[in-house]
Amino acid sequence: MGALFLFCAAMGAVCAFAGVRMLLADQRLEARLGMAGERTTFRLPGAFAARGRDKSEIAAKLMLAGFQNARAADWFVWARMAATGGAATAVMVVSRMMWGGFFAQPLLIVIAAGLTYVGAKQAIHLLAARRAQAIMAEFPFLLDLMLMMLESGISLDQCFRSIARDESIAVPHHARLIAMLVADLDRGMRYELALDRWAARVAVNGAKELAALFRQALFQGIELAPALREFVREFTQRRVMRAREAMGGITVRMVVLMILFFMPALFVVLGGPPVVAIFDTLRGISQ
Repeated sequence: MGALFLFCAAMGAVCAFAGVRMLLADQRLEARLGMAGERTTFRLPGAFAARGRDKSEIAAKLMLAGFQNARAADWFVWARMAATGGAATAVMVVSRMMWGGFFAQPLLIVIAAGLTYVGAKQAIHLLAARRAQAIMAEFPFLLDLMLMMLESGISLDQCFRSIARDESIAVPHHARLIAMLVADLDRGMRYELALDRWAARVAVNGAKELAALFRQALFQGIELAPALREFVREFTQRRVMRAREAMGGITVRMVVLMILFFMPALFVVLGGPPVVAIFDTLRGISQ
């Protein structure tokens, strides 16, 4: 009986080991095919989970912020709920220490939890705006590099590989994204799908049009240089417009700072002597 029990235990351990290996292999295959986000093991209740327009907005902003995983939206929802619960718990602990009860200040708990819940989404918006600004700032340099390479006689595929390999300093954000594009192509992905994935990763205005232009150049043989020059001009104009908007914002901030810090001192300097003279006159009359 003892030998039979040991044999059954050994067979069970072997089956469990084989099952774990198959599960890990399946997960690696799904990650390579970009299907890792299609299954979600744990789901939040419907009252807390992001759905519909909110979920699509969160996914788009996370993609623009650089979180390329397909499950990033689900992870963000979990992280936001955890941060909200942590903020509420911290306020409850502070309330217990200062006012003698966990729920002595219920309004303060609600305010802290609400600000954390809303602030998490605003933080994603800020990260997305910052990355989009960096991506757009690099686009003219990237397209200029591609123009020089294409006019020197190399193919578009060689251009992608050269940028991914050698231009990580000149265009760091785009070099990393094009390296992902090259990795997709090396795994056997078709150019159409790889370019669509690249445009989704870039996630700024103009990326889908560029991907369509690259597809036409590869499969229809259109001339790429004139269209790239137009894109360079467009992205340069967008950069100039953003610089002008930034200058306008600086002007407004300077006016506000001047009103807050310069005008009170000016009022003191200009109005101080008359006020002192008035008080001296009133003092003399009273005497």
